[in-house]
Amino acid sequence: MPLRAFLGHLSFRTETVARVRERWAARQAIPLIYLKWSSDSGFASLAGTIAETQDPDVFVARTGIPLELALLCETLINAGVAFVDDKTAPYGFAMQCDDAVWAFGTEWLEAIAAGDDVSDVVRRFLPRFVRHILSDDFSLADHVDAEVRAAAQQILAIWTRELEGEVISRQEWRAARANVLWASEASVDPEGFLVADLVESLPWPLAGIAPEFPAICQKFLHAYLQSLSAAFLPEQDQADRIAWLVGARHLRHLRGEARFADASDEAILDQVPELKSAMLAFRQPDAESRMGAARHLTRPLATRFLREQMDSLLALLRERPG
Repeated sequence: MPLRAFLGHLSFRTETVARVRERWAARQAIPLIYLKWSSDSGFASLAGTIAETQDPDVFVARTGIPLELALLCETLINAGVAFVDDKTAPYGFAMQCDDAVWAFGTEWLEAIAAGDDVSDVVRRFLPRFVRHILSDDFSLADHVDAEVRAAAQQILAIWTRELEGEVISRQEWRAARANVLWASEASVDPEGFLVADLVESLPWPLAGIAPEFPAICQKFLHAYLQSLSAAFLPEQDQADRIAWLVGARHLRHLRGEARFADASDEAILDQVPELKSAMLAFRQPDAESRMGAARHLTRPLATRFLREQMDSLLALLRERPG
């Protein structure tokens, strides 16, 4: 059965939006990347505040909204928020972000009318997001290998057919996954690894990948916003970051070797000292502090990118059948 947002009741929509708007304006809801609700402590994510639950099934039953949509919207906000230690704040931290990012916390909810079926919004957003990443205007466009770009275009072509109602065979998806894996493994530019990793995670039917996309998106956003800040780092930090990117890919390869089948990352690094050194240099407290300062300098760029994704989602949410 199709979902009906706010269970089809205008009065319930009005009450829910008003309640969430009040808590959001007071910063009493936290933009997290998972569903959290605690009636005792008051600590709650945005999605948890909407449905007053941290049970995924209950969230959908109470709201008529797919959880992946709520979590994707919350993930975009989370990426634009700096959580700063503040012992005077209720939860021990303050949240700093541009108003344009914070506003999305209620914008997406207000864009949904009572009775709307928004179960396909994340599925329709996915191709838009990937096309944005593949565009010539994307800041890392020059770092995306041609093979990765071609593999991503293949996924987009299959998704387009899927959205038109075609059933894609398992064999075709297996071939697409094999192609993506080859292209990702063949990529050589460390600055392009995050796009290669993103594309590698995508060759699945839209209905299957949509529930996983908030987590995939969060990982990509973390890496991408870090890449935006890299230009503001000292030269040694920039070199250490590249070494970390190369090291992370090397560590991933080592995890697949039989000799490390049951080993933790820490155990693997202990056996490969040169890799451990490369991985740790960029994670020293001083380097982390400088990255935090660089992130602050690039906040306008981050906000612009995040708002583009938010506005794309809003356009889909505001579409009405017929």
